[in-house]
Amino acid sequence: MKIFQNKLIKGTIILTIAGIITRIIGFFYRIFLAGLLGSELLGIYQLVFPVYGICFTIYGAGIQTAISQIIGTTTSKKTQGYVSPVKILVSGMILALSLSLLLLVLVYSNPGWIAEKILLEKSCAPYLKIMALLFPFCSISACISGYYYGIQNASVPASSQIIEQLSRVLFVYLMCTFAGSGKEFNAIVAVCGLVTGEICGCIFSIARLFISLHQAKNINTSASRTRIKKYNSGKHPVFKTLLSLSVILTTTKLIVSLLHSAEAVFIPAALQKYGCSPADALSIYGILSGMAMPFILFPSAISNSFAVMLLPSIAQAQAEKNSAKIRKSVTFATKYNLLIGWLCICIFIVFGDEMGTLFFHNTDAGSYIVILSWLCPFLYVSTAFTSIINGMGHTQLTFIITVLSLILKIYFLVALVPVYGIKAYLAGMLASQVIMAVMEGFYLKNYIAPDSLHWIILPCLFLALAGSMSHKIYSALLKLVPGTLQIPMLFLTCIIIVVCYIVFLLLSKCISREEFAIR
Repeated sequence: MKIFQNKLIKGTIILTIAGIITRIIGFFYRIFLAGLLGSELLGIYQLVFPVYGICFTIYGAGIQTAISQIIGTTTSKKTQGYVSPVKILVSGMILALSLSLLLLVLVYSNPGWIAEKILLEKSCAPYLKIMALLFPFCSISACISGYYYGIQNASVPASSQIIEQLSRVLFVYLMCTFAGSGKEFNAIVAVCGLVTGEICGCIFSIARLFISLHQAKNINTSASRTRIKKYNSGKHPVFKTLLSLSVILTTTKLIVSLLHSAEAVFIPAALQKYGCSPADALSIYGILSGMAMPFILFPSAISNSFAVMLLPSIAQAQAEKNSAKIRKSVTFATKYNLLIGWLCICIFIVFGDEMGTLFFHNTDAGSYIVILSWLCPFLYVSTAFTSIINGMGHTQLTFIITVLSLILKIYFLVALVPVYGIKAYLAGMLASQVIMAVMEGFYLKNYIAPDSLHWIILPCLFLALAGSMSHKIYSALLKLVPGTLQIPMLFLTCIIIVVCYIVFLLLSKCISREEFAIR
């Protein structure tokens, strides 16, 4: 099929499949953890991830993006000379590994201070100490993934994701099943599972990289050796370029990550000001972050995958000054992320309450899913827009827009949650995401050819009708189905909606096969 000759679409499909597999595994893993730990301990467990996010931003996220972007730019046909992608990868790994080892020492040596002063929860200390051990392995995996994204080969990062997830879940399941001795022990095992998964994923990535390089070496031509020799003459200072771009990207991502982390830490504190007990505040945070958000983020496997592959593709098009390719990519990304977003709103509004009750036996989780469903189109579109703008080299712009949206969200958290409760925070999430998508869309407006009828009106009308009918049919069948079959029936109903939606989009010419021929 011609669609698979397009590296951008092929890579997106591969990453999407891997993302869906890992999300399905992670989804049931969340259910397993929720039952294993309880909502309060799940909330404490979730609090270690802000620290993980900040550290990964420093040693991995910015460097990974820089590797991908530089490789995408230097492999452009109009780039002067030649820069070896392997040289870029090695430079990135040296930088990332050095930073990860430094952070490992800092977090491992000071878990109590970080837990008490930053996370405001002393009981997080033992989990932080264990989590720090994954930093070096994660840094190596991130660099190798950036290398493969840069050359638009998504199969290795995709496989690594699946192996990492499977290893983590299998480790935790076996340990808790055969050696479990209480919720505290299970929480420790869950954090050890993070480390185990990263080690397994890293080993796979390194092994696959060596195999790829060995194969490339065997087919290396004299022409390519000449070009590498040209690089070795010192014309392309790779480490300096990588360091410069990494600093910009890492600083941007770090400030954003710090704001995200502050937001996560302040949620329980703000809820306590609203009148919740410390245990109830942690439980609400656990329900929101550990139960409701995984549902909302599940479909983002597609938008995230497309965004990852889009960045080096846009960087290459920018280097070639190929405005037509950029315009086609931006329009494609906007349209399809909106179409996916409308579908998700329909499913989560119609079946959100049932999802919370059936999967977590928690009505609050269902209520949060319904409210957060409105995030979907704006979240998915802004993910693509951010990647496009970064690929065009305007990382400062995405930084400013992201910070503004996060400041708005934190305002809702600090000023309104103590008065109106958790729903004020949910409203803040929606407001900040809408503003982020609108501002980025305004910047890219010259690259978008909108079609309100086929992008918004027809899809939404069909979904409104399909959602109403499917819920009535589901409710009627629910009375006839035993409890053990209710979850499979819910999945089947959602799949039927998705299939009918795709068929309608094709018949109404809202989508076409020709659109996938992005070159």
